[in-house]
Amino acid sequence: MQTRIHHLAVWILVVIHQFVGFGWYSILGDTWLNLHAKETTDIERTHNFGAYAFAVFAAIVVNYALAWLIRRMNAHTAAAGLQIALFCWFAFLFVEFATISLFSAFETNPWPLMLIDMGRPLVAWSISGLVLGAWRKSA
Repeated sequence: MQTRIHHLAVWILVVIHQFVGFGWYSILGDTWLNLHAKETTDIERTHNFGAYAFAVFAAIVVNYALAWLIRRMNAHTAAAGLQIALFCWFAFLFVEFATISLFSAFETNPWPLMLIDMGRPLVAWSISGLVLGAWRKSA
């Protein structure tokens, strides 16, 4: 039975979340920009330290919350951890963001944009659920 949060796993996942974000928008960034009717030159100056610091902070919060929940729910396997992470993603992030997207800017946010925006946390949270459910501390 897992009784404590595995802090090393959480911090490794924080780093992995940053790589997932980098890879996700490296692959889908041009499509994402086109759906926002922007070009690369429009956003080059917006990348400041604060945005990256907040992304790291968000990854810390998400991974510790998932680790706590997985521990409290006694999830002992990667599949159980994944199930919890997917439930959290769908119930607490996707449904709320979908509703906001439908209402924002008089319904001008297209579904592909919403799917790109929600796909990155889906991948990151899924990895977190798998790892946190499976990774055991050595005795």
